[in-house]
Formats: sequence, structure tokens, C-alpha cells
Amino acid sequence: EGPSLRSSRRGGLTRRELMARARDGVALSLLPRMARAQAVERRAAAGAIDAGAAGVFLSAGEMGCLRVLVSHFVPGPPDDPDPGALEAGAAEYIDLLLGAFEMPPPRIFAGGPFSFRDGGGPNAFAQFLELDPLDELVWRTRIEGSRGIVEREWNGPVIGWQQRYRDGLARLDEAAHWLGAERFALLTGWRLRWLLRLATGELEAFLDLAFAHTLEGTYGAPEYGGNRERVGWSYTRWPGDQQPHRYSAAEISEPDASESAAVAEARARALAERDEPVRDLDGQRDTR
Repeated sequence: EGPSLRSSRRGGLTRRELMARARDGVALSLLPRMARAQAVERRAAAGAIDAGAAGVFLSAGEMGCLRVLVSHFVPGPPDDPDPGALEAGAAEYIDLLLGAFEMPPPRIFAGGPFSFRDGGGPNAFAQFLELDPLDELVWRTRIEGSRGIVEREWNGPVIGWQQRYRDGLARLDEAAHWLGAERFALLTGWRLRWLLRLATGELEAFLDLAFAHTLEGTYGAPEYGGNRERVGWSYTRWPGDQQPHRYSAAEISEPDASESAAVAEARARALAERDEPVRDLDGQRDTR
């Protein structure tokens, strides 16, 4: 069978041309997912979150369930006057983590060394780093699971975070049915607390994972998609990385204005205790 016959059976394409078109087709099929992921990332960075929209990896319903869960872990208004995980965008952070490989380079390691968030230069934290082959293997296995791929199962099959979140959020909705709610996002009060407190087995393990990720999304660097407008740092009075900005001598040696009253009270108490006469065990003044 000659080359011309092999080409004619493919509509006049050579093997090399066919493979090139197949490669381009795969790349084009990824563009809509990549564009959606980048749009979600931009909205998260701008704080313009659509509560009814799907995320990078999670569906709209799953995102709604996750937002209720993270707001229980780190409450905000009206339950707590300070901003919580919902206000910080912790759910969006988790979704971006689950879809980290939807965008090149993957949203795993932010750059550095300085963010210059308050001006003075470009934000190097926002420039994510390319992964080397080993890092990519490890992180894909961690997020996506082993999926029967030999290279990922060197230590046995792995259920990735993507599947654990998908299953865990579905279990929360299923448990909510037993408590008379259509879905977990509609649970409130004692029923919500009761469900989470009594979770066991795989659901309990999922809640542990989600809690750890919620803390990352609430208090971590905002370039990863959480800690929106640095609310996780603001109420703890931590300004974040300020390099190469410096602190003045007064800022180092004197308390913040918000803490000056407490410091003055502590100083007065210390002086009073220093001037108080020392007494022995019988309550008598020790004159030695």
C-alpha cells in the first residue's frame, strides 16, 4: 500500500498533517475551559463574585454548598463582627486550587520575592511559576488523583482532592435531606451545627480537608484567590508583606494607636506592683 493510497483514505492528509491537526484540535478544545478559569480568577481577584455562577472546577450548586461550609468554619457578619471565610473568598480559593491545572502556568507556586501590593513595583507574587516534571506529577496526583496512571500510582491508588470535594459536597447535600432540607446550603442553626458535629468516616475526613483549605483561603496570600482585599489580615492588624518598605523608629519602639491605651494600662500596673512593699508569708512587711 503506497503513500498516495494511505493519504487518500484520510481525505488527502499525510500522517504528519493528520497528527498536527489532532494536536491543534486538542489545544483548541482546552481553550474554553482555560478562558472560563481565567475569567473566574479575574472575578475573584476583583472581588466581583457571582454567587450563582459555576467555578473553575465546581458547579454552581457545589460552590453554594462550599460557601455555606466555609462560613461555618470561619464565621463573619452577622455572627461575628469581623470578616470571615465567606468575605475572604475562601470558597473561590478552594475552587481555584482544584482547577489549578486549567490555566498555564498552574496556580500552585506564586512568584516573588516581593508583591509591592501597596505600590513601588510589579507584583511578582501574581506571576506563578512553572512546575518541573516531578512537582507536576506530585501536584497532579494530589489534586486530580492517580486515575489509573502508572506514574501516579507508585505508592498505590490515590483519590485526589477533586473527587474528595465532589463526593464530600454531595454527602453534605444527602445528609441535609435527612434533616428536612432540600440541600446543605439551606440548612441553618442547630441542624447545620448538628450535622457537622456528628460527621464520621469519609465525611469527617472531608471536613478536615476543607477546614485546612478554608484557613489557607482566609489567611493566605491573596494572589492565590482568597483573602480578598486582605480582610484576613486586616482584622488581625497584620499589614502583610511590606518588603522592601521599612518601619520607622517610632513604629518599632512605640505601640500602635489602637493599642496605646492597653499598653499604658499595663505600664501603670507594672509600676504599681514595683512600688508595692514586699511582705513575708505572714503578711508582715519585710524590712530586710
